[in-house]
Amino acid sequence: MKRYSYILILLLPGALSCEKQPPMSPRMVKELITGEVNGMPFKTTMIVERGASLKKDVCNKDVMWMSLVRKIEEKEYQIIHLNFFHTAVGNYILTDSTVSHSQNAMCALDSISTHATFESYPGNDESMDTYRLLEGPWNYFKVLYYDPEKNEMQGQFAARFVRINKRQHGIEAVDTIRYTNGKFLLSNIYVQEVFTEPR
Repeated sequence: MKRYSYILILLLPGALSCEKQPPMSPRMVKELITGEVNGMPFKTTMIVERGASLKKDVCNKDVMWMSLVRKIEEKEYQIIHLNFFHTAVGNYILTDSTVSHSQNAMCALDSISTHATFESYPGNDESMDTYRLLEGPWNYFKVLYYDPEKNEMQGQFAARFVRINKRQHGIEAVDTIRYTNGKFLLSNIYVQEVFTEPR
């Protein structure tokens, strides 16, 4: 009897490992984001809030947008919003969201509208501190690789932000926030369904 119980113990972990995993939510993005903030590596990992989204029917190009979230405390997060950029490999200019550049139209997309906030909880739209992008040569956003079949993207970024509200609310909401050596690898990017007119 002992021999059979040993065999059962040996076979049980193998049977459990073959158990089917629950399907991944279509909005969940597998991601790897590294870098430094004000000269120090991120204390906690950065994630893409609610997943990166991609539309395939804008200006006959794949257009993406995402928000990068860095958790600071249990109820404090900093979020970098990157609004609409092409997935084509190349360099893109970061532009503060309050600045209206004539070439920053949806189909030109040679610059990415960017701003940052500190929020008590990501996604509640209640900003504790608001930052604008300090434009200059220290900012960059590069798409190094994009595979539309696998919905994968790899890139690099750096950005400098200055707080516009005088009174500091967040613990780490200092006057200037500098992101450097940012690198990201995203897969399973959520692709919005393309609706076509019935013929």
